[in-house]
Amino acid sequence: MAKNIKIDIVPARREQAAAVASLIMEAMDYDCCRNFAGPDHTLDDFHRMMTALVAMDDSQYSYRNTLVAMAGSDIAGAIVCYDGRGLHRLRRRFIEAAAEYLGRDFSQMDDETGPGEYYVDSLCVKAEYRHHGIATRLLAAAAAVKYERHEPLGLLVDHTHPWAQRLYERVGFRVVGETTWGGHAMRHMQSPLRCPGFPSDLLYIPYHDNEWGTPVHDDRDHFMYLLMESMSCGLSWLMMLRRREVFRECFAGFDAAAVAAFTTADEERIAATENMIRSPRKIHAMVTNARAFTAVQKEFGSFDRYIWGFTGGKSVVYPSHQQRWITRNALSDRVAADLRKRGFKYVGSVIVYSHLQAIGIINDHRECCYRYAELLPHCKTVADDYAGE
Repeated sequence: MAKNIKIDIVPARREQAAAVASLIMEAMDYDCCRNFAGPDHTLDDFHRMMTALVAMDDSQYSYRNTLVAMAGSDIAGAIVCYDGRGLHRLRRRFIEAAAEYLGRDFSQMDDETGPGEYYVDSLCVKAEYRHHGIATRLLAAAAAVKYERHEPLGLLVDHTHPWAQRLYERVGFRVVGETTWGGHAMRHMQSPLRCPGFPSDLLYIPYHDNEWGTPVHDDRDHFMYLLMESMSCGLSWLMMLRRREVFRECFAGFDAAAVAAFTTADEERIAATENMIRSPRKIHAMVTNARAFTAVQKEFGSFDRYIWGFTGGKSVVYPSHQQRWITRNALSDRVAADLRKRGFKYVGSVIVYSHLQAIGIINDHRECCYRYAELLPHCKTVADDYAGE
């Protein structure tokens, strides 16, 4: 496959039923397909049945429940998803087809999903299109629907497919139970609801889950986030996450005292580092900020004590922020002004607001996001009538 081939994620069409059925069977695992087909029928028989089911309007495998990844006119992959509460209604077609095509009764089959879950029934990418992020894009497209429904995205992964489980874990799924399906032991995994609008990039998901909004109390981490926020001025946060290890290498493992002692030669070395953001002004400002940071540590005993002092040591949550994304407020104005007075650079109110979110002083996770509830017990609720732009 060409590295930069264009992939479009679009709804499947009825005339694609045979190709989609082949992908569904590969996702099921051929052993499961043989288990369903039984000793008297072949995989070809099972494929004919699955093709008929995909072509229907009201089966769980319907083209209406399917998104396909198109590489030109070729189907590179497919994902089949539906509301778990509709499983029994949708499965009726499978039971009827199994009786007609295979002479088998699956009316007592175990449920693979249920109410309260938007279920990924099948996901498969053709072998020649793998390792290009297509499965991740298909999952992201399915996730866009789950936010409309305010339900977690769920799926089953075969114990014999550890690589599939690793993929799902990388994009934010977690094991929530064990079950069996099609004669195979399965893990039930779910991707919980996260803040809508957060990118589905593989770097953003662990950042959202494990860092963003989580209270920080270690001064080295404080300096790291402050440096990254300051460097991000005019750039994307994703770029900062991708360059975090470069920053760590260039800025003494985020040791503020060591960076405060940097010379002009050190700044030139940093500017020459591969993948570094080569802005002499920003690099010099980070050294300046390190000196201001250590001065704050001397005055307050730690930077942590200083920065958390603005909220009395508590995280704050603003109910008014749930309706729209805020980029600055009275608190960030006050902190930014004080930082500038102490000699910090690239610390405008918008940058500082983002920093306060990152280090957990402001909990701006959306109420539908699972992290909001996890962090809420450590927060104090604050009315915030001012929301500067």
